[in-house]
Amino acid sequence: MVNRTERYLPAAILLLGAVLRLAFLGKVPGGAHQDESFVAWNAFALLHEGMDSAGHVMPVYLADWGDGHSAMYVWLLMPLIALNGGHVNLFLSRLPQALVAILTLWTVYLLVKRLFGKTAGLWSLFLLAVCPWHIMMSRWGLDANLAPGFLIFGLYFFVRGLEERKFLLVSAFFYGLSLYCYAVIWPSVPLMLALQVFYGWRHRKWKMDRYSILSAVLLFVLALPLMLFVLVNSGLLPEIALPFMTIPRMGGYRGGELAWSLGGMWSNFRRTLSLLWHQENGSPYDILLPWGLFYDIGRIFIVAGGFCLLWRVGKSLYKREYAPEMFLLIPLVGGGFTCLIVTAVLHQINDLYIPLVLCEAYGVWSFLAFLQRKRAVLARWAKGALLLVYLICLALFQRDYYTDYRTLVDAYFAAGLEECVDYAREQCAQKGISQITVEKGAQWPRLLLFTETLPSEYRESVVYDVAPAPASFRTDGLTIHTRIHYDTISDDSIYIIYYTDRPVFETDFVLTQFYDWYVAVPRSCSENTARK
Repeated sequence: MVNRTERYLPAAILLLGAVLRLAFLGKVPGGAHQDESFVAWNAFALLHEGMDSAGHVMPVYLADWGDGHSAMYVWLLMPLIALNGGHVNLFLSRLPQALVAILTLWTVYLLVKRLFGKTAGLWSLFLLAVCPWHIMMSRWGLDANLAPGFLIFGLYFFVRGLEERKFLLVSAFFYGLSLYCYAVIWPSVPLMLALQVFYGWRHRKWKMDRYSILSAVLLFVLALPLMLFVLVNSGLLPEIALPFMTIPRMGGYRGGELAWSLGGMWSNFRRTLSLLWHQENGSPYDILLPWGLFYDIGRIFIVAGGFCLLWRVGKSLYKREYAPEMFLLIPLVGGGFTCLIVTAVLHQINDLYIPLVLCEAYGVWSFLAFLQRKRAVLARWAKGALLLVYLICLALFQRDYYTDYRTLVDAYFAAGLEECVDYAREQCAQKGISQITVEKGAQWPRLLLFTETLPSEYRESVVYDVAPAPASFRTDGLTIHTRIHYDTISDDSIYIIYYTDRPVFETDFVLTQFYDWYVAVPRSCSENTARK
């Protein structure tokens, strides 16, 4: 009976993790974040016409807000949209992130099991499955949040490739793809790879053979377009436009945001420590307090596990012994390096969080192993108590996530705006109005997504405010204005407004509410329609 329980326990934990990430995925968070809206619309645009809002053909980096975003999420989403008849919805737009997160859970289990055994693997799987940060980031489609998963895929196959050489090719493939997930990790990936290769070579687990050479070639080929992208946006090369791919020049290149001075690194390091200590980053929808990124009990074991990890690695280096712990420490070093060169908000340092959860699992596993050596019954009681505490934290976190947090995030993610756009378009068709004017806070990527505007249609009609932000564009015979000029409100447009502007419109317009948003239809149009 015990063996059967142990056999199915990994699958049960994985199922728990999958439910936590997939349940009500299209409804909670409600609405769509402006960044995930742009990602979803780009996938729609590339699928239908093969270009983004700037007219770049299959770009290796998307134009978006002017400084762009990575392309991997768009590539993963395109097949799902195709299977849905070419249309995109909120559930589909979030599904790639949720699926990658679930695969990450299983990969973490396989990685730690290979390094330290099944018990350690189970704790790693469980702690990541119930981790507040990982659950929350899995449930909306921010392109950058693919990076932690792809880095873990690359690490797992690297570790496996030290014994079965063919898996080095798979590792190189995932490390190469990780570069298309988030630009911030570009400096950290070669650092981690160099440390992993050196450590493997130092302990005779890495050798120069056809697999290592082919892996290096594959990684170089995958990274080459992005290396050219850096040269283009550093002004060293012109924009490269091929029939099947574009390496674009961005309107705003963010490479200058990286800190390479000691003063800048020290400032970023302090900001990271503040984030991890206070569990607060100024964006209420990113972190749900009091549960934070890892729960308070998780932070205790992260510190304990970090000390145990450093002790074991330090001891092995002194004795010149091989220590599998090094493959937990190296990703931590990579994440730490990211923290030095970028200003930490939350997702900017997302390559740090899974290594911290692995530290947490290592701390729990080491603590229980210590008790097991002292007294087995004490270890069993401690294991039960830890499981109970984590499950209670999870239950309370989920309660808050689906109640208080849901109410909060609906406002930040503009819940109801999509329904407003649909209703406004219906009213335009019924009343013969050809314009929709939308409150600026709605953000134009949402309008592109909800109207399913094609990029050619957008580019032919767009009138810019301050490029790349449009003042207006046309779609399906309608002109969409992206901001309201309150001194020229007229009855030849239907308005989409936020609830704070209701007093301005309630006299001369009929208001229909969708969450915090309203569709304002001119009363004169309603009266004329009624007379007809």
